[in-house]
Amino acid sequence: MIRHASMPPIWNEVSKDMNGYWFDWRRHAARRAARLREHERRRAEERRTWMDAVVAAATALGLALALLMGLTVEASWGASSYSSIQQTASNGTAAHTADTPPDVQETLLPVDFTDLTMLEERSTSRCSARYGWPVSNPVVEAPFDRPLTPWAPGHRGIDVKARQGDSISAPAAGTISFAGKVGGKDVVSLRHRGGVTSTFEPAVTTLEVGMNVDRGASIGVVDGESDHCSSQCLHWGLKRGAHDYLDPERYVGEYMIVLKE
Repeated sequence: MIRHASMPPIWNEVSKDMNGYWFDWRRHAARRAARLREHERRRAEERRTWMDAVVAAATALGLALALLMGLTVEASWGASSYSSIQQTASNGTAAHTADTPPDVQETLLPVDFTDLTMLEERSTSRCSARYGWPVSNPVVEAPFDRPLTPWAPGHRGIDVKARQGDSISAPAAGTISFAGKVGGKDVVSLRHRGGVTSTFEPAVTTLEVGMNVDRGASIGVVDGESDHCSSQCLHWGLKRGAHDYLDPERYVGEYMIVLKE
């Protein structure tokens, strides 16, 4: 029987040392790889954080620039619009004052309010009149009372003292838009520029619908049926559009107010 010679003791020691070194090398390599992955992960997070900060700063800067540009455009547009209005007003005033007597020039507004929007807010002086009175020696017996809604109660105009047969003058140039009965009342309506309509009752006219009239021209007489003005007053309503009722007193000159008994 053949027996293998056993390994010398020194080789056993060398073998143990080599195995231990091999395992230590692999452990160190695994640790280095883990540290490298951790380093790469942190760098990626830093890059993402930096990019998020750059995007946020760019967005804030863009919003600030857009707001600044909007304010600049709005300011320039407002200035140009104001200059255009002033130029139009000066041209219009010059054209009217050339052929208007001095006593009438003092009662003219410097701006042509075609839709009466700014006039309603700013025309508080009784020295300036956009419209004339429909009767001579006007005396207001019942003032305007704006309704809260188009169907709510209120006084959609003013009642001016007048007698049956008195002539009705056009407050401003316009076109006869209606003449007839509405709910048993005799009504005459005059359409002005800017979508504004004057309505009178009780009133009758011989003019035909569609006829143009000048300011101050006679458009009819106080006569007919009315639900609250019979033979002692004339109701004058002023309306812009379909349901925007205006106060006629704000667009005329000086007048006298009395209370109905």
